[in-house]
Amino acid sequence: MKSILNKLMLAFLLSISTSFIAKSNVFTLTVKEDLADCTGVGPRKCYQVKYSNSKNWEFFYSEIIGFKYESGNQYILKVSRTKRKNVPADASAYIYKLVKVVKKTRMAKVENKALNFIAKHKWNLIQLNGKTLENANAFLKFDFKEKRFSGNSGCNNLMGSFSATENTISFTKVGATRMFCNEDKNKLEQEVIKLLSDNTFTFDIADQTLNFYQKDNLVMMFGKSTMEK
Repeated sequence: MKSILNKLMLAFLLSISTSFIAKSNVFTLTVKEDLADCTGVGPRKCYQVKYSNSKNWEFFYSEIIGFKYESGNQYILKVSRTKRKNVPADASAYIYKLVKVVKKTRMAKVENKALNFIAKHKWNLIQLNGKTLENANAFLKFDFKEKRFSGNSGCNNLMGSFSATENTISFTKVGATRMFCNEDKNKLEQEVIKLLSDNTFTFDIADQTLNFYQKDNLVMMFGKSTMEK
């Protein structure tokens, strides 16, 4: 009799567990081997993830309870998502919990030739939001070791932080000096700073140009020039 009761209790607990998992929407998530700079309430580091229908890596702003991330490893996870009843201020509407680590792969560090090429040159802004610029004197230079960029808006000096993957680049903490500019240069500077600030672009290098895209639209084009020593 006691054995039958124990079996019934176990079956009951399993049914509750199964019901809970179903309600919590279990899905598969691939987590990239490195974190990326992102901005939520403030600047922070985010997981880069792909869902089952994702083509590109996306920022994941929440935490995954029970998941111990190690840089350099790419993960395939089973994750449950449960909607919060009372959402705290500045918090996600969902709670994410690790169900299972399906696969953990140590990724070899591959030298990115495109990033090395970008780092060796100065990049002059020649097109902005579809408009060709002549003698704008705006440019960017990238220090991949320090993850900092510098340059000029056409009048004031620019500076800030960035992070990059094999095909994306993200800008944060964009700032500029405050020298007086004429109306045209001031307008260009405002456009450049607004576009770069806390934004992520996909990029490619075509012939002698470095091209930034948002939603497949070309928004900035830079021409290659020699880095001053």
